[in-house]
Amino acid sequence: MFKVVWDTKYNGVRLTMSAAGEALNVSPRPVFWEELDLLGLNKMGWIYPHVDEPLLWACDRRYFFKGQFVLEVKGGNIFDAPTVIPQGGFESLTLSPVNMEKLRERNEDTMFIIEHEAMDFINQTYRRYKNVRKVAKENPDIDFQSLAAHLEKKTKQEHVVVKEDCDSFDVMPLSKAEELGKAPILKNDIELFVASFSGGKDSQVLLDLVTRVVPSDDLVVVYSDTGYELPSSLLLYEEIKTYYVRKYPDLKFLLAKNHEKVLAYWDKMGSPSNVHRWCCGVMKTAPLYKMLKAYSGLGRQPHVLSFVGTRAEESARRATYQKVAKDAKHTNVINVSPILEWNTTEVWLYLLLNKLHVNTAYRKGLGRVGCIICPFGSDWNDYLCNHIFPETAQPFLCKIREIVGKRGVKDIETYIKSGNWKIRAGGKGFETKSKVGIISSVNSPDFKALLTCPKENFFEWLKVLGNCAWTLHEDVYEGQLRYGKNLYDIKLTIDEVNNTTLVEVFNVIGNPYLVSHLKRVINKVTFCVHCELCEVECPTGALSVVPIVKIDSGKCIKCRRCLDFKEDGCISANSLKQSEGIKMATQKNKKTTINRYNNFGFREKWLSFYMEHVDTFFENDEHGINKENQMNPFLNWMRDSDILASDSKNITEIGKILQSKYMSHPVVVWEIIWVNLTCNSEICNWFAFNIAYGHNYMKSEVEMLMETTLDMYSSSVRKNALGSLQNAFVSSSLGEKLQVGVITKVNNKPVFSRFPHNDISLVAVAYSFYRYAERQKRYMLTVSEFYDENQKEGIYRQFGISRETLEKLLLSLQEESNHVLRAELNMGLDNIILREDLTSKDILKLMLK
Repeated sequence: MFKVVWDTKYNGVRLTMSAAGEALNVSPRPVFWEELDLLGLNKMGWIYPHVDEPLLWACDRRYFFKGQFVLEVKGGNIFDAPTVIPQGGFESLTLSPVNMEKLRERNEDTMFIIEHEAMDFINQTYRRYKNVRKVAKENPDIDFQSLAAHLEKKTKQEHVVVKEDCDSFDVMPLSKAEELGKAPILKNDIELFVASFSGGKDSQVLLDLVTRVVPSDDLVVVYSDTGYELPSSLLLYEEIKTYYVRKYPDLKFLLAKNHEKVLAYWDKMGSPSNVHRWCCGVMKTAPLYKMLKAYSGLGRQPHVLSFVGTRAEESARRATYQKVAKDAKHTNVINVSPILEWNTTEVWLYLLLNKLHVNTAYRKGLGRVGCIICPFGSDWNDYLCNHIFPETAQPFLCKIREIVGKRGVKDIETYIKSGNWKIRAGGKGFETKSKVGIISSVNSPDFKALLTCPKENFFEWLKVLGNCAWTLHEDVYEGQLRYGKNLYDIKLTIDEVNNTTLVEVFNVIGNPYLVSHLKRVINKVTFCVHCELCEVECPTGALSVVPIVKIDSGKCIKCRRCLDFKEDGCISANSLKQSEGIKMATQKNKKTTINRYNNFGFREKWLSFYMEHVDTFFENDEHGINKENQMNPFLNWMRDSDILASDSKNITEIGKILQSKYMSHPVVVWEIIWVNLTCNSEICNWFAFNIAYGHNYMKSEVEMLMETTLDMYSSSVRKNALGSLQNAFVSSSLGEKLQVGVITKVNNKPVFSRFPHNDISLVAVAYSFYRYAERQKRYMLTVSEFYDENQKEGIYRQFGISRETLEKLLLSLQEESNHVLRAELNMGLDNIILREDLTSKDILKLMLK
């Protein structure tokens, strides 16, 4: 909130609003004698007392004494010590502690402002949400929030509930409430106020601030023992519990812990990684909210307002957080971050000046206290945790060595200290008998999947989709599933000998939501490890997971949060799935990524400018393309269109041909471009194959369809790729003129459609045939194969032209002067015979000359 400058006279820091250029770019943290001993400075000629007060300040790994840069620490990893580099003239140094009285004197006014701003925010937030209960209690016959919603709908103006001076309540437009200075009473019926404690400095400050404001009999302090906890964090929890209970006897402390040991989950789900962050949800969140469910006695997840110590300075991700976030991570939970805008120095000043308990791990050098081992931890953090708490770290290192050894890694120690264990993306190396095989094709009207060694009861999990009545014929169950308003025939064939279950649901085509939810149910049935993460998503308490999955049909409202909270529907399935990159047929096994365009479409104005300025396009900025964000996406579009070489900015021979005709025949050029994109671009190929002609798809439906067919990619990657394609359709002839992808809006939401492009040029038809023939390595084709329901490419998937139109075009091509093909369409024949002496490039040379 404030800027930080050095107080060189007293070896301290000072907060200020105007630093006149002296402000530090990084907020310094205090450094204690324990950290200096660990670095070995006591053996390098440095002299310093073993006292409670700080001795130095550190900005990252640069250390300062009285504002002077005296020491830097570089390198190091989980096994190897870092290099300690005293700066010139400071090879030996005598240190004196920070003058705490002067530190207080210099900062007490600014800290007063910071503290009270935070406490005022806590108080206002608490009272707003607390008043909801009061509204309901004092006016049981009036639902003010429903009244506000009704007026909002009627007047098209946002309305809010406010508290009047006479302790009554009123509903008025939000603009009027703001004008009168009246704070709206928020809509959520909060049942528990919680302060989250983690053992870190931020949560310690947060706890102290909240207990100074919120009545202790209306607050619960929660702490999760994740199994990764530092010994010093566990010790601190007991210390602060004793301290605050003595201070506030009504204050309640709750300790949450998963029913299973953390390393047991490593065996079941694979090691956590920077891709698979299952440990936070499974070991921290699930036990916490399950405990709150039991504590509330409601038989369901309570509505919780949780005060948390999140700070924006900690990461770019957290910098985007709001101070009050509803359902940010979990339904029924509002996260409130009173110190979101505090910097590290302000947090430490609060701790030091108020003489609060501090986790001893900070005194030994840790900048952030968290888990003993973490895939997001820095090398420096790994080193400190392993050397400060070796007995706690050792079981995890043994497990990592075991896992890495099974993968066949030869130099295991180097692999670990390089941090390579942290980047696991798929389930390779983790053996499991449980598997899911999707048998049905994308365009099949039915859904079929084979479950091998499922771990849970399919009938139980199916309850969350809808009601189903079953009949049994030997080992085959048949029934009808009600999903939404529709009924679907379903059949289960159970093979107890081979421990497999064949699931068949019929006539599901056109309902990607059902297909997606079926896959998620199947993942849960097959891969469940009873981690309880989905259980805490259930708002009614219908779902219980331990010891086996049970769903109370009377309580289940079919909200399907237990399926939708996580990609793949199950965090275990997501962690164990095998991810393979898709290989495009024409790229000689070179892996591509579906998101090559960074959310930017292929804009016609960019292509037009290029075609007009081929020789000078990349020499200046007249094209108007942002080089940092837009140039690489544009280059990828051009390369996937075969206009630019794959490894340079040079125009290809095909590009030169298209450039020569662009001004006179732009639509023809875009037809050729689309053929090339469906061959080279994964997202274009996917769209051409999966999106039916003449059908309107809400964007959410397309995203759901992508999830079911492109589950090797994360949700964000898929959405970015779709965003790029959507932008391309809107900003080029692909949408307006070719109509291979048309974007409209319904209720201001995007709708995707495709329409047949029957008015296609002969050259585009011939070019498409030859590109297809080159991939198939055969020049004898049939009309029928292009209209086969399992066909993934070719002219029908690209342009949707009718069979009748195509046959007429074939006859025209047969009579064309270059004689690029023969068509045998009489006597029941539908053969297309191409010339083996021609290539697709030759077609462009001949027909666009």
